[in-house]
Amino acid sequence: MLCLCMPAAATAAATVAAVEMPAISMPPLPAGASGLAAMAQAAASMNAVADAAASGALDAMLELSLPPISMESVLALEAMANVSGGLGINATAPSASVDLALAAGAINVAAPALGQLGAAAASAVAPTGTLPIALAVNQAVSLTMGIDLAAPGAAAAIEANLQAALEASASVSASGSAAISLDVAMDIALAARAANAAIALGMDVAAPASFAASLEATMDLAVPPLSMPAPEMGAVAAGLGDLGLVLQAPGVGGIQAEINAPAMQAGAAALAGGMQAAVDATASLSADLAISANVNATLAAAMAAGGAASISAAVALGGLPSGLPSLGDMSLAASLSQSFEMAMSAPMMGGGPPCPNIFCVSGK
Repeated sequence: MLCLCMPAAATAAATVAAVEMPAISMPPLPAGASGLAAMAQAAASMNAVADAAASGALDAMLELSLPPISMESVLALEAMANVSGGLGINATAPSASVDLALAAGAINVAAPALGQLGAAAASAVAPTGTLPIALAVNQAVSLTMGIDLAAPGAAAAIEANLQAALEASASVSASGSAAISLDVAMDIALAARAANAAIALGMDVAAPASFAASLEATMDLAVPPLSMPAPEMGAVAAGLGDLGLVLQAPGVGGIQAEINAPAMQAGAAALAGGMQAAVDATASLSADLAISANVNATLAAAMAAGGAASISAAVALGGLPSGLPSLGDMSLAASLSQSFEMAMSAPMMGGGPPCPNIFCVSGK
């Protein structure tokens, strides 16, 4: 069964409304705080390209002959992958249209309660000020560098990491392997995005006939309408995302856990201090990182798809066919579902026995 009923969403809203976050004193975030995440991603990209150059994979990728691939088709494929990950619906399955209709019906019935949930989440995190933003930056840096901004010595570690990435990038440029235009890099990255999305959907990109059949199966998908406007869904997802980050902060540990206000304030202070130190330590590096960030980032995206082999297999059809269905707001609903799960530690679209009450409108 795949179901989201209004009582369940209303219960989640009541649970969040009961959360009492302490007021957290956060100093103003430094001007370059948001840039830390971008610099960390740039460094990761440079390191990925340098590794590929050292192994010969970069040269193999630059030798690929890529057919034209439209951004529209890639976005459609990525939307299918997002819906698969967020709502558990396989767009290539024979039941895909029915599954989408059932999920949309359940979300539409629960829309008022989901709106209340989003408002409750925003109210719950309001006393924490800019803490959710700082936590989001820290999460991005941690994912790419493995460095916690609140830990002792974080600023020095980030500076060293960025310096090493710049040296690796310079070495690649000196070898001639990175003598590539942004346009070519964009073509490679677009093909890589298509390969990544197809792989996430379970498509066999190494078997052109099977890959083509999977794409053909999506051509007649019926995409149901959602009653909640896209901006409102985005706001609900953002509120739940912020709440999910705060619930993982030191001193909190989950929506049902007792909140330790002193520990939470201490953690926030350490994060703010570490962030300021990191901004100060890396200020002189931001311009150098920005120079090669675009090309390196696009090439790194290609590496994430498994390199030249996966990309060449994915485009063996001569490119993606035009006319792939756009899943519209269903992709945004999938992102909302992921934010819901992050905050509530439970899937929004849950499996289980059929719901006996009259609000249950979908199931399988």
